Amino acid sequence: MTDTDNIGRLEIPPPSADKQPLKSNIYEFARNLVSTLTPMFPYVDQGAMVPTVALFYGEENGDYGYFEHVNTVDEVAIVFGSGATTGRGKAGIVRASARSHGVGNLLSEPDSPESFSLVSVTQRQSTGAPQNEAVAFACEKCSVEVYREDFDSDPPPRGAQATELGPVGHLHTIVGSAETAENYNRDEKNRTCPKCNHVNKPFPLHRWGWHRYRDQTEIVRQAFQSLQESTQ
Repeated sequence: MTDTDNIGRLEIPPPSADKQPLKSNIYEFARNLVSTLTPMFPYVDQGAMVPTVALFYGEENGDYGYFEHVNTVDEVAIVFGSGATTGRGKAGIVRASARSHGVGNLLSEPDSPESFSLVSVTQRQSTGAPQNEAVAFACEKCSVEVYREDFDSDPPPRGAQATELGPVGHLHTIVGSAETAENYNRDEKNRTCPKCNHVNKPFPLHRWGWHRYRDQTEIVRQAFQSLQESTQ
């Protein structure tokens, strides 16, 4: 092969030595979710591509609510399947979200067991710049922002994930979102509109499962530690 044969060819470089190549089937993975936005792979350090999975499905009193999400890194969503759903949750849709974007209302009929949407959301962790996020809730009556929390989502430096997060890493997006929703639900003052004084209903955190992801991450970290101690 001559040098001219390589003109215009694009070659993917070999994988980095510090990261094992992994693969996962989104349909197999989705049935084991503990929360929306569960990462498919364990890598969440700087520069990592983090594909996450969310499975929305209808059930009795199945409303997912709505919130505003701000992220200083890009997010790309792909809908891998849907049923009885139109609009943003319809199968085959690919979209790049604005840095500030609304989240929710993906199901046309959230109370219908026939309605569902399987979505992947991929973000590339920041490198060389701070990564920050925010979750905000608006008044269901007049749309004025009622409550907002900003949180630091800086990923661990490349090669330092285990040092900073331990043997089981986590995605800051989910933990920060869980804590924001819990604080919003905990105090009626946080749900009272500053403009019209309407008291908004609690956010349906149980439908998103962020708190389960956070809590179960801590439990499995303790499980890992207990096994280490038992073999010493």
